[in-house]
Amino acid sequence: MARPLRVEHEGAVYHILSRGNRAEFIFEADSDKEYFLQILQKAAERYGIVLYAYCIMGNHYHLLVGVPFGMLSKVMHAVQSSYGSYLQRERGWIGHVFAGRYKSLCVEKEGYLLELSRYIHLNPVKAGIVKKPEEYLWTSYRCYMGEEKKPEWLTVEWLLQEYGKSFATARRKYREFVEAGIDSPPFFPAERIAGQAILGSKEFIEKVTRGIRKEGNLGDVTAGHLYRRTIALAELYREVCRFYRLKGIAKGKSGGQGRDMFIYLAKRETGAMNREIGEMAGGISFSAVTHQYARTLKRLEGDRKAMKEWTREAEEILSNVKG
Repeated sequence: MARPLRVEHEGAVYHILSRGNRAEFIFEADSDKEYFLQILQKAAERYGIVLYAYCIMGNHYHLLVGVPFGMLSKVMHAVQSSYGSYLQRERGWIGHVFAGRYKSLCVEKEGYLLELSRYIHLNPVKAGIVKKPEEYLWTSYRCYMGEEKKPEWLTVEWLLQEYGKSFATARRKYREFVEAGIDSPPFFPAERIAGQAILGSKEFIEKVTRGIRKEGNLGDVTAGHLYRRTIALAELYREVCRFYRLKGIAKGKSGGQGRDMFIYLAKRETGAMNREIGEMAGGISFSAVTHQYARTLKRLEGDRKAMKEWTREAEEILSNVKG
């Protein structure tokens, strides 16, 4: 089964999410959460990680963490194995504590860290546990607001400085920013995630994928083509229009085979995000791109003759696209 790629390099920042096995409550008591914070402290001291935000819920946790010296896998192994040993020792836990691999998303700091911190701090509100984020004791939000002493291993300055040099002003504006997401919950920017592993601008994604391509060792990863291909989306668009003699690609039935082929090849051969593909495919939504791609695959699977002709056309188009 394909798996999301682990993007690891020095200086990277990640949103980490890990859940209890079978969605079980692995942080039942306050003492469990307190012990997990002690583990994070030790990880910060040992590996030099920079923790920007955290949230410990009953059956999962979120971290926003930077790794100046890399070694994300070592950090997370230390964190999760330490907590697993604690549950086995103190609670008599039997079997796996966490549900498979933790999820890690390599994040562009500028433009995304602030939004993700709000997403993390509003988790208890979204779950209906509290009405205000400061009412929940097991997130970093109270430290941001100055309602709780900030531990040395938690870094709040980088995010707060977005709102000014004065801590009082920065805290007030950050509170307004977070609370604005209570009535209008912020969405997780799923349409901007590339290959289930990278979140950021087009330039950031290309920078990260260039490094991955140089390192190789991609194996059987989700959207592996994203890290191998260098085809430009605009160049593919021009060649599809030329091949099918189109002035442009329209949405709906009028888009025809040209639109379907563009979406098919864009998904398979470029590193473009669904949002970008949708904009060029007649202005359709990022979810519509996914649905159309799935429909094309299903249609071709049931018709060998159509698949043969489709493959011939796709290969001819790609042969004329500049890498």
